Amino acid sequence: MQKRILPFLLTPCLSLMSINAIALTCSENLAQNTVEANNYIFQILDYIDSPAKGIKQDIRTSTTQLGSDANSTTVKHSLEYDSNGLIMQSYYDLYSDKGILVYSEHLQKNKSGWENIIEDVEDKTNSIIQFNTDEQGKIVFSLQTKKAVDFVFIERDNYVYDDNHCLINKNVQWQLKEIDENGKYTGTDQKGTSSYTFAYRDQQLANVLYQFSNNMKNESDFSYHYDDNHRLTTIESSYLSAGKEAAHYVTKFLTFNEKNEWLTAIKNKNNQGDKQTSVTRELTYY
Repeated sequence: MQKRILPFLLTPCLSLMSINAIALTCSENLAQNTVEANNYIFQILDYIDSPAKGIKQDIRTSTTQLGSDANSTTVKHSLEYDSNGLIMQSYYDLYSDKGILVYSEHLQKNKSGWENIIEDVEDKTNSIIQFNTDEQGKIVFSLQTKKAVDFVFIERDNYVYDDNHCLINKNVQWQLKEIDENGKYTGTDQKGTSSYTFAYRDQQLANVLYQFSNNMKNESDFSYHYDDNHRLTTIESSYLSAGKEAAHYVTKFLTFNEKNEWLTAIKNKNNQGDKQTSVTRELTYY
């Protein structure tokens, strides 16, 4: 059982080390800050974005390759936005190099906020994440329940905002319970907490500090680069563990349309065998 538990105990440490690269903003526009924060909280796997405005539908194809001789994976990702740029629905399917579906997420709006249904075929787990919103539409709480044949993992997240509706804290409580072959709890129970603090510079996310119940502290730093047309062209992020760089990411937005929305992007993880993800997308506007 310990071999199965370990990856989930590490999940709070690794959740922001994925391919995500979102230009989370914190401006004087309260409504837009809510949109940006909610989209960021969803943290859909392999999600690369800069602020989207006026997009109704976004169809993406992502291919990830680790090294020149390694097998590749392909993502088919369809997103629906409202007129303010908020994700309303998302279908995400990850396929192996043999075309086999290995992971999927389906995010959709419901009465209390949103619901994300996740199926990991390889790990043989199923998850449901419920996102609850307040009267301003901000996500203030989420509950994840992940089930496998021998354990249940539960995570409760609370989100804190400043007066401009900018996301400033995420507080996590997680619990893992072992179950037997009949689905009964064995009495073995593990618990933990973590907190995330978000800091901004020039109205954009600059740093995320992670603090865990085992007294470990990690952080991520972000920087942004623009061209002469004020288009975001590059996002760089470094993940620091115990003060030492553990991963460095560079996302480059390569081509744009007439509305200056990016159409193709490449993201590299520089310390893991030249890992590279290429993304293309097709946009439908309101």
